[in-house]
Amino acid sequence: MIIGLVGKPSSGKSTFFKAATLAEVAIAPYPFTTIDKNEGVAYVKTGCVEGELKVKCQPKFGYCKDGIRFIPTKLIDVAGLVPGAHAGKGRGNQFLDDLREADILIHIVDASGKTNAEGNPADDYNVLEEVRFLQDEIDLWLYDMLVKKWATFSRRLAQEGKLSLELAKQLSGLKVTEEAVVRVMKHLNLSESVLKWKKEDVLAFSRGK
Repeated sequence: MIIGLVGKPSSGKSTFFKAATLAEVAIAPYPFTTIDKNEGVAYVKTGCVEGELKVKCQPKFGYCKDGIRFIPTKLIDVAGLVPGAHAGKGRGNQFLDDLREADILIHIVDASGKTNAEGNPADDYNVLEEVRFLQDEIDLWLYDMLVKKWATFSRRLAQEGKLSLELAKQLSGLKVTEEAVVRVMKHLNLSESVLKWKKEDVLAFSRGK
């Protein structure tokens, strides 16, 4: 599994990354200390069955010590995202693209409220707003990917093809499966006919709600 660490600038992503991987990375109290993504390996700890089964654990990945299994997990620490990142603000498109290979995202939040959305010093910044804007940026990034080629995509699909399958193909670079597409479409009651979709439907699909 590959985990991407996301958040606004100066939210503590690199601090978390360094603590989890023990890798040496630049950490400083100002925005955009991280520009190029950092990659490292952390270990998830879980109980090992060797004691219960009375066998010697010899895992193909990671290692086992004193009855504890250490499972390797790749972490990606990307640069901070600011409002407007999906449109390229703060080199946001590059930083969002760095997340493509991740299977799951962990949002690192500065719960102190001492930095604003751009990572600059602030007094009592609304942490809930921090959560909302970053979710919006990722949703709009996905929306822009779809809308950019929607006219050509919908014309071709109107003649032949299955919408859920073609959407999965369009988003395959993000590891989106047809099963996930179908699940969201059913949840939102979206039509399998591409001709019935409006931009609001594409946005709702991108948000998953």
